Amino acid sequence: MIGLIGSNALNMWLPIAQQRTPQDFDIVATYDDIQRFVADIKDRGEKVLAQYPISSGKKVFVRTDKRIIEAEVAWPGSSGEALLDLMAAEDNLGVQGVNDPAKGPLLNVPSLDLLYMLKMSHRYLKNSPHYLKTMRDIQTMRAMGATIRPEHEEFYKARMAWTYDYGHPKLNQSKGDFFTDDVPYIYDHDSIHEVVKHLSYPAYWYFKPADSEVAVSRTMFEGLSEEVKLYSVLEESYVLALERSQIPYPETDRKKSFDMALMKVCSSITSGWWREYAWENYDKVQAMYNENYVNRFWEAERSGNVKPHNKEQ
Repeated sequence: MIGLIGSNALNMWLPIAQQRTPQDFDIVATYDDIQRFVADIKDRGEKVLAQYPISSGKKVFVRTDKRIIEAEVAWPGSSGEALLDLMAAEDNLGVQGVNDPAKGPLLNVPSLDLLYMLKMSHRYLKNSPHYLKTMRDIQTMRAMGATIRPEHEEFYKARMAWTYDYGHPKLNQSKGDFFTDDVPYIYDHDSIHEVVKHLSYPAYWYFKPADSEVAVSRTMFEGLSEEVKLYSVLEESYVLALERSQIPYPETDRKKSFDMALMKVCSSITSGWWREYAWENYDKVQAMYNENYVNRFWEAERSGNVKPHNKEQ
C-alpha cells in the first residue's frame, strides 16, 4: 500500500475552489514500495534528478523534473507502519485515491479525520517553513468537521513523540539556566518585558507564582481575562523579536521580526498548555500587533531604563 498524505491528499477532500497547488508530494510506504513507486514514475517519463534519505532515515527525498517527493518510510515497527495500519482499517480506503492505473501507481487517501490528526501532530514543528500553511489547513479541516477520533488518540501521542524528536526549554528552572542558547543577550529579559508591557505589570506576572523565576501557573492563567491572556503572548513575542532580531540586527523589518517571534512562541520556545493557547490564538495576537514596540524599547534604553543582561543570574 502507498498512502497519499499532505496537501495532495487534503485536496481530494476540498472543493475545487479551495484546492491549491502543493509544494511537494507526500507519501508513506514501505521502502520497497517507495522504490517501486519511483521506478513506476520513471517508466512514465519523469526524470529522477536526486534521491537520498533525510530526517535520519525516516524519509526518502526524491526530486524529479516535475515535482519534489517526500516519502516517509514505513519501517517495521515505525510510526509510518502504524499509519498504514490505520489507513487499512478505514472504511473509505481508496475511495478518493488515484485508482486509474493509466494515471500512475495506486495511491490510497486517508479519511479527513486521519489527515487532520496528522496535521495536528506536527503543528508545533520547530522552524517549519510550512508553519502557517499547516495552521490554515487545520482551520480548514476543523470548519469541515474534522476531529481526532478516540481510536486515533494513542497513535496521535506516538506521532507527536516521533515528530518532536528534540527538547524544549523547561520553565521550572532559574533564569540563568533558562536563557542559555546562541543568542547574544545584551539586555535583561525582565527589563525588556517592562518596556513592552500593556498593564501595570508585564502580563506574565499575573500568572507567575511569587516563588518562581520562570515557571507559571495554569490555574492562575485560567482565572485571568482574555485580554491579559492575549497580552502574555503578544508581549513575549515582542520581547523575543527584540532580543533575537531587532537588537542584534536593527536593520531587520520589525514586522518580520515579530512574525518570526510569534511563530516561535507558538511552536518551539516552550511546550504545554501555554503554547497551545498561543497557537490557538495566533490570529488574535497578530491583530493586536503594533510596530511601536521597537521605538518603545530604544527610547527606554536611551533613558537608562533597561538593565544589562547579567550572565551570573
